[in-house]
Amino acid sequence: MLGVLVLVNLYVFVWRDGTSIGDVRAKAQNIGSAPIDSGPKPPPLPVAAPVVTGPRTIEGVVAKGESLGKILRGEKGADLAAAAADELIRAVGPVFDLRGLRVGQAYTIKIDEHGVVQSFELVVSKTVTVRVARDAAGVLGGVKDQAATRIELQEVGGRIDSSLYGAVKAAGEDGALVSFFVDVFAYDIDFYNDTRQGDTFKVIVEKEYKDQEFLRYRRIVAAEYSGNAGTFHAFYWQPSDKPGRYFDEQGQSVEKSMLKSPLKFARVSSNFNPRRMHPVLHTVKGHFGTDFACPVGTPVWAAADGVISQIGPNKGAGNMITIRHDNGLVSIYMHLSKFTAGLKVGSRVAAKTVIAQSGNTGLSTGPHLHFAVKQNGSWVDFMKLKPARAAGVPKAQLGAFREQIAKVADQLAKIPTAVATPVAVAP
Repeated sequence: MLGVLVLVNLYVFVWRDGTSIGDVRAKAQNIGSAPIDSGPKPPPLPVAAPVVTGPRTIEGVVAKGESLGKILRGEKGADLAAAAADELIRAVGPVFDLRGLRVGQAYTIKIDEHGVVQSFELVVSKTVTVRVARDAAGVLGGVKDQAATRIELQEVGGRIDSSLYGAVKAAGEDGALVSFFVDVFAYDIDFYNDTRQGDTFKVIVEKEYKDQEFLRYRRIVAAEYSGNAGTFHAFYWQPSDKPGRYFDEQGQSVEKSMLKSPLKFARVSSNFNPRRMHPVLHTVKGHFGTDFACPVGTPVWAAADGVISQIGPNKGAGNMITIRHDNGLVSIYMHLSKFTAGLKVGSRVAAKTVIAQSGNTGLSTGPHLHFAVKQNGSWVDFMKLKPARAAGVPKAQLGAFREQIAKVADQLAKIPTAVATPVAVAP
């Protein structure tokens, strides 16, 4: 039976087509050596022509996170060889600190057909431009051009209808003047909570110009604010042996041991209350501080000179900073969203230094800053605290101070606070 089956298989697969066993053996030996026909072949790919690079000019602006090295070597930038990029960076270094590179600064790079930088320009600001060029000897050298500017004194006055910002704009000035004004009176006035309709302000300020273009405010020379909170004056005075500061007309310093508010503009949403019902825990729990309602990211000031004694997450307080001040007071800032880079325990900060941004961390029902103060180890109501003034003009220099500010004080007094109304002319 087995023999019959073998003969049947040989017939089906071999002898039926006239193929002998020798033919089968020969084909088996040639398998692998014969070419395999896979069908029609595709036409050969065209050979790419060599890339020819000519002189080029690259213009752009510094993006977030970019360094000069990234701009020069990145594929989206100049795509320079490492040696060419390093040569340019070495030329820039002596005239410009590359740590001053900022988002939005414009640059222009000119490169020849050999990939060699011929010139570089960086517009640092409206008055400063860094330029690098290759000299006759083929060496890159850099210079920093400082445009000529001039300072003019400007008198500004106004009456508040809705806000200090609105009054400053109505007087024809840039809104940036508001920050300068608020800084001067930050120890006496909380411009969010103390400002009332009908209050008036006057200011003599330095304005910097490049040709006819206004660049910025430099310094307030004298200022007055009068309203519901009282009347306050500030005059800038610099003795020959010390930095300049602000004093009132009597020679008393406008600076005190603590600011009126750790924020420039914020509404008090909850006051100091030892028996307050906690909004999250729903139990009677003392509220030993003042809450300021403000959007997440609002800059937070150090309320006075001092040293950071704690910084970081702190349970229900969220992100928190504690500062020990030179006068024995301790200030605490809670529910922050982020800290200013570089600050740590032991860092010394000056009053008005931005130490953090407000937030909504920890046990918080909404974006705000919880600000608290301790005096001799006990919580005190910050809003009722009466900080001491800093040292005034020394008695030996009072005569020189009063003589210098007399003219400025008279000039300040004459500044009108009402916006001039156009006078109708009879036909």
